[in-house]
Amino acid sequence: MNDVIQDKLKTLPDKPGSYQMLDKDGRIIYVGKAKNLKNRVRSYFIGAHNEKTTALVLKIADFTYIVTKNETEAFLLEISLIKEYSPFYNIDLTDDKTYPYLEFTNEKNPKLIITRHLSKNNNRFFGPYPNVISARKTLDLINRLYKIRKCKTLPSRPCIYYEINECSAPCIHKITKEEYQKMYEEIRTFLNGSDHTILNNLKREMAEDSEKMDFENAKKKRDDIQAILDTVTKENVILKDKTSGDFYGICFDDSIVSISTLLVRNGKIILSKSDVFYYYFDLDDAIFTYIQNYVNNNLVPSNLYINEKYFSLLSNLSGEIQVISPKRGAKHQLLVMAEDNATTQLMNKTKIQVDRRRKALEDLGTLLNIPTPYRIESFDNSNLFGDTPVSSCIVYVDGKKSPKEYRKYKVQTVVGANDFATMKEVVNRRYQRLVKENGKLPDLILVDGGKIQIEAAKEAISSIPVQIKIAGLKKDDFHDTSTIIYEGEEFTLDKHSELYRLLFEIQEEVHRFAINFHRDLKEKNSFTSILDTIVGVGPILKVRLLEKYKTTTMINSASDEELKALGLSSDSIKDLRKKLKGETDFE
Repeated sequence: MNDVIQDKLKTLPDKPGSYQMLDKDGRIIYVGKAKNLKNRVRSYFIGAHNEKTTALVLKIADFTYIVTKNETEAFLLEISLIKEYSPFYNIDLTDDKTYPYLEFTNEKNPKLIITRHLSKNNNRFFGPYPNVISARKTLDLINRLYKIRKCKTLPSRPCIYYEINECSAPCIHKITKEEYQKMYEEIRTFLNGSDHTILNNLKREMAEDSEKMDFENAKKKRDDIQAILDTVTKENVILKDKTSGDFYGICFDDSIVSISTLLVRNGKIILSKSDVFYYYFDLDDAIFTYIQNYVNNNLVPSNLYINEKYFSLLSNLSGEIQVISPKRGAKHQLLVMAEDNATTQLMNKTKIQVDRRRKALEDLGTLLNIPTPYRIESFDNSNLFGDTPVSSCIVYVDGKKSPKEYRKYKVQTVVGANDFATMKEVVNRRYQRLVKENGKLPDLILVDGGKIQIEAAKEAISSIPVQIKIAGLKKDDFHDTSTIIYEGEEFTLDKHSELYRLLFEIQEEVHRFAINFHRDLKEKNSFTSILDTIVGVGPILKVRLLEKYKTTTMINSASDEELKALGLSSDSIKDLRKKLKGETDFE
């Protein structure tokens, strides 16, 4: 956290709005919304995050924000800014994900067309359709069944469609408003799924034509019936009450969210769509933004079905949307189906990632001419001018992090900022203990740094009866991972490869883990020493404060009422705030 950010955090308002994170070049790299700007923006720089959020936070050099009247305005502003600037770390909202619809044009003699440009202020749209081919097939069927206009502009004389009795030729005949309305209502009923009347009429007419021995027209009616069955009624009715609604299934892990949607119209599933994407920092925000964006850009029914754990999150969706969490029955089964689809899509995505990571590990082995390093341990040191030096060790197995095996180290034998000695001490302690406990050794040790850190790790390992390969990750002048050093040779990494993404992630993760440990330790030491000087705060109150508020930043954000609820008096709170005010937030 630099001085610019540190100063701005103190002036953030307790109001809703949109915030924009900037990199060192002033480019917007992330746009978000907040019900409370002060709490949301500050949370980026407090505590631990997953590796993807950490990668974002490490690139933040500044931020700006725009205050809005309410959270809905903040969301609309967020969407607008995302589309304008296409920030790298936002979910992709540049594609509005609209589907093709059929539309009756707003003309004196309307025609039916395929469109993706929607207006929610009229009822001339029908759909959505999964693709243009499906929409075209339905449009062709409507054109066969009804004598509606088909030409782009009215000609001076009837076209071929009039000759074959598939157009009422408004170019030469006046169609009354009543005639048009009757045709419109029939088509509307048909497109909304109530096709039994049309089918019964066609079957009756086919029978009449057969009795008249008009087999040509009877065959045409038969073909129309089959076309309706193939195009419109091929899906079974799932909901007998003919409900229309969108059913959302959601599944996620620590960095990816999968959302699967079943679009049900008049009791039938007409479309199933799934999206799997990375999210940064806030899962709820990603889910809300995704669904609200879809609602904004598509014609949706008023009913939205979701698991009850997301009910409160989505209850604030804009528009006349009713959020429902069915507990049983057919609607509940549809919701389970959507959730199963989301889970499957996430598993497929994860499997693809696992396969890519294993290939990346194989590429790493080939690059360094070593056996594939399926187990990697990485080290990084952290200190500020030699103050509270610490180190961290993270573990990756098969290309995935294994947080349960992460370890934190307080440096014991080194005084001041000595990266070589610190690395040597921590690596020695790590593997002395693993050997003693007969623990699992890594295939490769990665140190964050160049030749100095590698030599320190080698000296540490040389005093232990083990042989472990050691490499170092070196950054360029722009603080991005650029090369890997092994046995005195530097190997340039292809920044477009999966190997680079894996090594970059490891380097960012170990740095995050070390920085957070350093920050927490320093804040805790600072906080503890302050509490020892507050009049009226004894051992019991001290324990309560330390359990509830882990850092000085967190207690600074607490209200007087919250502190009084823990047992602090007004004088103690005043004394605490006075002394906290003199503290400098730790970077």
